[in-house]
Amino acid sequence: MTDKRSEKNKKMKEAEEFYKKGLIFGQESDADGAIECWLKTVELNPQHFEGWYNLGNVYNIGRGDIDKAFECWNKALELKPDDIDVLYNMGNTYREHKKFDQAIECYKKVVELNPEDHEGWNNMANAYHGKGETAKAIESWKKALEIKPDKYETWYNLGLLYRELREFDLAIECCQKILEKYPNSYEVKRLLDTINKEKENPKN
Repeated sequence: MTDKRSEKNKKMKEAEEFYKKGLIFGQESDADGAIECWLKTVELNPQHFEGWYNLGNVYNIGRGDIDKAFECWNKALELKPDDIDVLYNMGNTYREHKKFDQAIECYKKVVELNPEDHEGWNNMANAYHGKGETAKAIESWKKALEIKPDKYETWYNLGLLYRELREFDLAIECCQKILEKYPNSYEVKRLLDTINKEKENPKN
């Protein structure tokens, strides 16, 4: 029994050493070196959450291999089903590859775990918008604004969507909300000018 425990402790220690080496490779942007180390980490200790999580990240960013990335992230979620960082990375990657339903499921889990997570609502709105579900996008952005009423990006995205929908008064209201906080925003002033012109000269 003592020998088994000693062998297990040895493996755990080796796994941690490989994990730390992998971090150094990661800092040096050496994806191959990091992957080699972290594969060894999870081989020696399959319960090593950070090993699986970082493997997913490096497969995604360093290699562009999203299948391997999701395989590793799912392993990480088996160990920590409520880890928001993993859910965010999965949701953002799904969204980048236009897999909006899967992205939405990840963001839903984020806001279930923390209903006050502004970025969860904001990202979910972006995914709904990408999917073409404008009503749900608006609802999610409004939820985000309940949490952070002064968030520039959220008001701006909402304003753009209202403009797309030709809801010009609501789009103008969004721009004005931003200008209350950021009166010198050239980007918003330009958008507001465009919306006003479109409102005055609606296309048939």
